Amino acid sequence: MPTEGKSHLVVAGKRIELGPDGHLLDPGDWSAAVAAAMAHRDDVELDAAHWWLIRFVRQHSIEYGMPPLMRVVIQAMRREGVLEDPSSRILYRLFPDGPIREACRYGGLPRPEACI
Repeated sequence: MPTEGKSHLVVAGKRIELGPDGHLLDPGDWSAAVAAAMAHRDDVELDAAHWWLIRFVRQHSIEYGMPPLMRVVIQAMRREGVLEDPSSRILYRLFPDGPIREACRYGGLPRPEACI
């Protein structure tokens, strides 16, 4: 989990500013390399399921102006066959501090207003 107060990352020679909650201050700074650097900093290894969730949450936010509800993510994971048995329990194994919130953070999106 990110530390309190503002911080930053340096990715490809560019300083990326983070807010006190670890989210990007400028969502335009997001890239897969930035997400990977954030995960590395948090000692999280992003695998294919993590990346699917990050990209799904980003796309949903672009289309609907807000991140998806957990049940929407689980339905999409079932439909797309991302995991053998998708459930909220499995999503919490990916991101124990909150799957949607963490996917937003790694995806360069603001912290969701309502998240579990």
